[in-house]
Amino acid sequence: MAKIVIAGDAVVVTSSMKLEDIKNIQKYRPDALLLKDEDGEPVFKLGVSRDGSCGSLGKYGAEFANAARDGSGLAIMTLSAAGAPEDQDITEFVADTIGANVAQLNKLEATLPDVLSEIAAEREEIKASITVAQ
Repeated sequence: MAKIVIAGDAVVVTSSMKLEDIKNIQKYRPDALLLKDEDGEPVFKLGVSRDGSCGSLGKYGAEFANAARDGSGLAIMTLSAAGAPEDQDITEFVADTIGANVAQLNKLEATLPDVLSEIAAEREEIKASITVAQ
C-alpha cells in the first residue's frame, strides 16, 4: 500500500514496490502494469517516468520517478500541494485531490508481487537452459 508524506507544499507518494521491480515488470510484463475493469478495459496504468521528472499521479495512471534514498529502493513521486486553501486541513485536501488515484494504485500494486515471482522463476528457468561454450 502506498504511503503519503506531506512536508510543506511537497507531497511524497511512496510505493510499496521497488523502482527496479516496476522497471522489470515494465520490461517483461508491461500488461501487468494495467488495472482493468470487469470488461477487460484498461482504467489505470503504472509506469516509471523519464529521468529528471518528479513523477505524476492522475485519474488514469501513476509514474514513479525515483527510488527512496533510505536504502529501501521503494519508488517515489513528489507532487505539489501548493494550491491547498489556507483554511482547509492539508490531509483533507490531499485525500480529496489524490485519494481516488492512490486507491487505484493500491489495487494494482497488490497484484504485482505474484508477477515478480513469475518473472523471477521464468528467468531462472531460462538461465538454467543456457550453456556457455568454452
